[in-house]
Amino acid sequence: MTRQHGLWRWSLLVCAIHASCAAAASGNEFLEMSLEELVDYRLMSMSRKEQRVADMAAAAYVISAEEIRRSGAQSIPEALRLVPGLNVAQIARNRWAVSSRGFNERFSSKLLVQIDGRSVYSPLFSGVLWETQDTVMEDIERIEVIRGPGAALWGTNAMNGVINIVTRSAAASQGNKVSTTVGTGDLASVSMTHGAALAQGGHYKVYGKTSTMGGSMERNTGVTGQDAVQQQRLGVRLEPQVEGGQLSLKAEVYQARSKDFWGTPTVRAFSDAATPYARDSLLSEDGHGAAVQARYAWRGAQGAENVLQTSIDYDKSIHAGVWGSGTGALQPLGQAPSYMQMGGTKTDVDVDFQQRRILDAHDFIWGLNLRHTSDNLLLPATPYLLLDGKSQRLNYSAFVHDEISLLPERFKLIVGSKFEKDGLTGFNIQPNVRALYTPGQNEAYWGALSRSVRSSRRTESLATLDISAQDAHFVDPRIPAGMLTAVTQVSPKANATLQAEDAVSLEGGWRKQFSNFLSVDTSLFVTDYSHLRGARLLSNPVTGLDQARGCPAIYGPGACYFTLAGYNTNLDKARSYGGEFSVEWHPRAWWKLQAAYSHLHVKGVHTGDRLGDTQVVAFENSAPRHQLSLDNHFSLAHNLNLNVRLRYNSETAHYTLNSQELTRLAPYTGLDMRLAWQFNRYTELSLQGRNLLQDRHTEFINIFPVTRAYDVQRSVLAQAVVRF
Repeated sequence: MTRQHGLWRWSLLVCAIHASCAAAASGNEFLEMSLEELVDYRLMSMSRKEQRVADMAAAAYVISAEEIRRSGAQSIPEALRLVPGLNVAQIARNRWAVSSRGFNERFSSKLLVQIDGRSVYSPLFSGVLWETQDTVMEDIERIEVIRGPGAALWGTNAMNGVINIVTRSAAASQGNKVSTTVGTGDLASVSMTHGAALAQGGHYKVYGKTSTMGGSMERNTGVTGQDAVQQQRLGVRLEPQVEGGQLSLKAEVYQARSKDFWGTPTVRAFSDAATPYARDSLLSEDGHGAAVQARYAWRGAQGAENVLQTSIDYDKSIHAGVWGSGTGALQPLGQAPSYMQMGGTKTDVDVDFQQRRILDAHDFIWGLNLRHTSDNLLLPATPYLLLDGKSQRLNYSAFVHDEISLLPERFKLIVGSKFEKDGLTGFNIQPNVRALYTPGQNEAYWGALSRSVRSSRRTESLATLDISAQDAHFVDPRIPAGMLTAVTQVSPKANATLQAEDAVSLEGGWRKQFSNFLSVDTSLFVTDYSHLRGARLLSNPVTGLDQARGCPAIYGPGACYFTLAGYNTNLDKARSYGGEFSVEWHPRAWWKLQAAYSHLHVKGVHTGDRLGDTQVVAFENSAPRHQLSLDNHFSLAHNLNLNVRLRYNSETAHYTLNSQELTRLAPYTGLDMRLAWQFNRYTELSLQGRNLLQDRHTEFINIFPVTRAYDVQRSVLAQAVVRF
């Protein structure tokens, strides 16, 4: 009976939508665009020049400002859920795991992210701190995404994908705009943009945003957690009128404050009563930073297009609280955790120049880059210990990119490479060759072979990490239960050199626009990875047991420990393969439908080493094998717009602290709906429901760092956007 009632409700909804849309006096401008017009509308600059997505020899996708608005996304990761095949999982209120083609984690290390061409990839964590990228969503012009390697143009760390968030120019932001959002879970957000003309010619804009979010529901207890967050951002963009070129100046500052429980493997005497050999520490997080960016584009002799971009980026993130796993200089005696600060600061200075020339059949681009990084990692105690946290590195690189038209408007060959000297892993060459065949104006086949690398983070290669803790009785049955703690500890190998992770990718795809109402886009890939980060146990890992045996007689049972020693490596290998398929269909002028499916399989090489295989199993299961989405955009009567999105993610599995068994997260289906009313030319009101099919579900469990697992809950949001 319940299922029949559900079917009746959906049938009535569909009928009501059809009647309302058919009666609409005029459709939405975006929905009224034909697919041919949308192809020309969707532009991207990921090949270091502006071109249509349809002309890209890559798995490319663009999210337009209109699509972001219609989705109701409140953050960049939420908007990225719209990209077919991208792996997006919410960890906590403002913490996300975002990756392309697998290897998903909070600090996804194989995905390069840029905002207006400025990298926000943090060398502190070898990933992106999404909680510090609380951008004004109404200020985003488009989000450009490449699934697959982009290292030949963008360099180290663009191994599995590149994302570029393009914000609106000052000229396109004239006037005032205020956006206010309130929702369940103590969500409140206000942003404002003001743009005007400069007295000497040109334009400027200033913008700001402040937001708060309450705690999420803890997965294990069902109580409200400690992951509430407050964020603020303020920025200005100047575009003065200059003779002979285009100049853009941009500056931003931000701050974010939150809390969370971090878990540590712990010597038994200092562990929580309910979880022997583990403890939770409530840490406060205070992050702030600033960025200054300048970009100048001009035409030189013989029509050469030149772009010079410079930026200075400063970030600081400090976690404070009672911290420590109990291991340290007093071995075999454990040390009580104490109040301390962790985190770090980093300053990047980046200078990038490129030049484009079109000579007969050649569209040639070359460029140079210089990047200086100065950082100070503050990791004073295990489980994450780095003795020398200060570092300065100079990275420099050059690239060449030649798009050769062998058969005009039919066949193009694209060759290029990045030549890069990385301050951590040395010299790397990252070439690629691509081909694009267009048998007709509305159809394209493409293929690519690429090599890319990822630079290791210092925390994973040079730090001492406590991986797990257990009763020593399970290591040596002769030791009485509860007497000693065995801590698995990974340290840098003496005289070891850092080595970059390596990937060789083979890709191919097909796009076809069948009519002004139907188009498809599909891609296939296989990637072989080598020199992946990992760890190995020593051949005789038990270290310090003889000294530890007599320790309990002096300090009592539970206060002493020994280690099972391992070392950091770059020895692991894996292969991933899969594909993405998407279709866009306009059944009616007032109805646009987008459907997508992606398949992913990651298989690592298992060596039999417990530490190494644990890491391999973790990345094999970190992203869903199957993802499916269905988006419906309706333009209704009376200036109403309805967006209905259904998405399915298959099972993932994750390790938890001190566990040798995976915790499996069930597949979930999410339903999001947004109803918007264009009250007048200047005002839009909207109501949005998220995750409407379930009270709550878990999307990800983070293991580095170990944090509590939180659930994503059903929620309701109301938003008002006013222009004046």
